[in-house]
Amino acid sequence: MRRTFWFGLITSILLAGLAAACGGDEMADTAVCDYTTQTAVTLDLRDENGNPQRLVRVRYRVDDGPWQELPESVNETAVLRDGPGTYQIHVEKPGYAPNEITVVVPAPEGDSCDVAAEAATLPMSLAVCPNTEPTFLEIEIVSASEEAAVTAVAQPGGTQPLTCADETATNCSLYTLPLTRAAKLRLTVEDLGGIGPMQVENGIVGYALNDSQLILRQNGLSHSHTVSGANSLNAALDVTLDEVGCPLADFRTLDVQVEPDVTSGDPYPTLRVFQLSNLTMTDLGAAGCQNIPQLYPVRFQAELPNGTRLDDVSVQTFTAGEWQPAECEVGNGRYLCTAALPNPLIRQPYAYKIVVGDEEYTGTSLPFDTLCLIFD
Repeated sequence: MRRTFWFGLITSILLAGLAAACGGDEMADTAVCDYTTQTAVTLDLRDENGNPQRLVRVRYRVDDGPWQELPESVNETAVLRDGPGTYQIHVEKPGYAPNEITVVVPAPEGDSCDVAAEAATLPMSLAVCPNTEPTFLEIEIVSASEEAAVTAVAQPGGTQPLTCADETATNCSLYTLPLTRAAKLRLTVEDLGGIGPMQVENGIVGYALNDSQLILRQNGLSHSHTVSGANSLNAALDVTLDEVGCPLADFRTLDVQVEPDVTSGDPYPTLRVFQLSNLTMTDLGAAGCQNIPQLYPVRFQAELPNGTRLDDVSVQTFTAGEWQPAECEVGNGRYLCTAALPNPLIRQPYAYKIVVGDEEYTGTSLPFDTLCLIFD
């Protein structure tokens, strides 16, 4: 029995030693590399001129595996972290031809888990629109005023030509604007008439507000923006290129700023006064300047901010070396004033202003020492 025991023990030891010598220890631990925190590929996205590209869609796959898409559009540089392998990367952006690149990231040497990141640059070329005719953006203005006017400026490009859709219209409300390239487009609309007639209640100035509407249309798509109480607006939007390189107004980028902004809480309109009577400035030798000056009723109109107390308002003219108040009243929704000034006004300063509390606006303040002023 003792001989059998020792024979079995020696056999076991020999077999174990043989297995170890042949590398047959299947239970030994092997290192597993974590590549998720390491950059494998850095890809710079550029246009044909080397300028960084924004909002690029990036898809990729490693070693012919399944395609993966980055969760957001990429600005300037795409960073991929899927460890070593052969990366096939596909990029797309509206207005640019799709492009691909292959980048090989070698496996770490020896027992290392450190990836040597690869850097590459992928140029993107503008797509060429197949249409030979320009595409048009329709601009429609709906407002209380019949004198609203539109100006279009593109960067690059400068002032853009607008065509009235109705060639017979005296006051145009529908325009067409040719789009020829990607650009930053700014539309300025003036004289909307958003602030209606002045209304006075308990001695406090208020205004009726009118709505205005800016409507944009292109390729069957339309976008409408309504503003209240605006006399003018500035609308900025991007003209991009679609997937085949044709100009397309991106209504999602529309940003509208108005003047005045009645929602801001600031008083509106701006305090000012302007002369209504006609005025001729001439030299002292003119025939009308030889007449004996007679007092003449010169008319002014004042714009008073919303919430102004009429008791706090004063319109003044500079007469006989000092400021004299004009006589004012509310008429037909306007604040009208009259001042008696010498006509002709010879070699005398001519100035007028409006004062509301601590706020003051001077309409004109010129010496005219060598001129003659004739009111009509």
